[in-house]
Amino acid sequence: MSEPSKEVNRHTIAVLVDNEPGVLARVIGLFSGRGYNIESLTVAETDHVKGQSRITVVTSGTPMIIEQIKA
Repeated sequence: MSEPSKEVNRHTIAVLVDNEPGVLARVIGLFSGRGYNIESLTVAETDHVKGQSRITVVTSGTPMIIEQIKA
């Protein structure tokens, strides 16, 4: 059985959310609560669906860490 990769890579994760108060804090709380570092953060309202925003987060981690973030 092969050992999991320990190579740290940069990843960009984009999430579509309802544009409501507190949503950004909840999403970012998932990162900080687990000790994941955020290298870059961008939030913008989408053009195609009114009332939705896209949160784009750049983070670094091993493939295992990134899978944990996505789950």
